[in-house]
Amino acid sequence: MMEPEIIQRFLESVGSKADVDLYLKLFRAQRKESFAVIAADAQIVRTALDPFHFDLRILAGLGLYPVVLLGLFDARDADRQAQRVHDWLQEDQVPARIIAAGADLPERAKDDVGAAITGSAIPLVSLEGAREASADDRFALLGALVRRLETRKVVFLSTSSGLEREGAPPISLVNLAVEYERLLARGNLSRRHGTLLRQVKVLLDQIPWRMSVAVVNPLQLLRELFTISGAGTLIRKGSRIERHDGLAAVDRPRLQTLIESAFGRRLREGLLDPGGRLDRETERLYLEEGYLGAALVTQTPVGAYLTKFAVERQAQGEGIGTDLWSHLVRDYPSFFWRARPTNPIAPWYVKQCEGLIRLPEWHVFWRGLPAERIPSAIESALTAPSDFMTTAELPAF
Repeated sequence: MMEPEIIQRFLESVGSKADVDLYLKLFRAQRKESFAVIAADAQIVRTALDPFHFDLRILAGLGLYPVVLLGLFDARDADRQAQRVHDWLQEDQVPARIIAAGADLPERAKDDVGAAITGSAIPLVSLEGAREASADDRFALLGALVRRLETRKVVFLSTSSGLEREGAPPISLVNLAVEYERLLARGNLSRRHGTLLRQVKVLLDQIPWRMSVAVVNPLQLLRELFTISGAGTLIRKGSRIERHDGLAAVDRPRLQTLIESAFGRRLREGLLDPGGRLDRETERLYLEEGYLGAALVTQTPVGAYLTKFAVERQAQGEGIGTDLWSHLVRDYPSFFWRARPTNPIAPWYVKQCEGLIRLPEWHVFWRGLPAERIPSAIESALTAPSDFMTTAELPAF
């Protein structure tokens, strides 16, 4: 097993320290059994076992034990594949246990999976016993296992970089609520990826909690797990975005918790209270129904000003920001906003804006503004009051 310090340094080479710390805290706060299910097919075991088993060593060294599912797409020879993965892990002194699922994943097999994880071993679940079943039926077994473990992430390892369209870059995000039918139209995806997308939708429709699904190359698995930007294709149900004219109808404490989580800073007292400045000035609020993201817009003499764009820290990377942004730009063809240079989504803002000015304290961005308004927009953004408490103003405990 690797030393924890070596593992930490390696992960920080994969992503930023802030991302790594966030996801480690998130994963460790969950039940051990809920961490992840990783499906690997015969081709991955045959041609990419070296990087995959390295990933498993890293995860086990962090105290994270994913379920490795073998034979989901083709169950022939899944027992041998499980044995091969097991042997490689044993050579590196990584505890692992082979579990035969049988034809219907009996309760005993589910119990064995949970017991392996509780005992700090990686369960290697072989579906060879279900080799006569259809792929859809084996996906139903995956669904049963996910529901039993309350899994938070399912990863499909692929020799590609994610879901791919011919002649186009891999797809980074799929919002099933709005993109499913279009992607399944003829020619948009390969037959195999189209089938996988259909099966994933069935799987997600069965799960009542937030669960993400990713398709990723094993060389990028850790980047997918430990960075907000991810590395493969993230597939999710999609968000319902509510539009409010003002803050009267929203749960203000939940909105404040969301904003403070996103920015990692405390808001000044009373800003969101009835009659507070943000309450008075907010013309429109775009809000993810579960209070995982929000965008607040106010009107100024120059034009619309995006005062807050926030995605709850643990939900960042799930595409909620993209959903909020699509509603925002549909309703506001022109607006401006500001962000500190250290804001981790500043590079994303650069891609969304039509112009910006970089200053030491702030970057000011705009879309759709006529040239004569831009100087006034910059001045308005730079002179807007700060809504967050400084370190010196925070109460001492």
